[in-house]
Amino acid sequence: MKNFFGLFLTLFLVTACIDDPDPEGILIRVENASSVDFKDIRISSGSTPVEFSDVKAGKKSEYKEFESAYRYGFVSLLANGTELRIQPFDYVGETPLSKGYYTYKLDIDDSNPDNIYLLMELVVKN
Repeated sequence: MKNFFGLFLTLFLVTACIDDPDPEGILIRVENASSVDFKDIRISSGSTPVEFSDVKAGKKSEYKEFESAYRYGFVSLLANGTELRIQPFDYVGETPLSKGYYTYKLDIDDSNPDNIYLLMELVVKN
């Protein structure tokens, strides 16, 4: 009986950790593709702002649900104590994302030290 319970518990934990192949909503995570830690990440992409807290360099956050979202959005974060933002003008002509898993891959372009800015790329999970 102990072996059966152990097997059941193991199967439950493994399946609980696997992403739902058919999610009920728009699930987005943040990937920090830069070499510095990001703090106080806030994203708004067509809906209520979502807080992602901190994401270390080269790491990804957990997925968070968005009411609606687009392939880009407003982003605010701290990198090395400096506030960086992406501020879109509007979403005219954009199609909202459908239900699924997405990653906003964020990086820093610091090729010009006088003009450091964020880069954002949408990655769609296959």
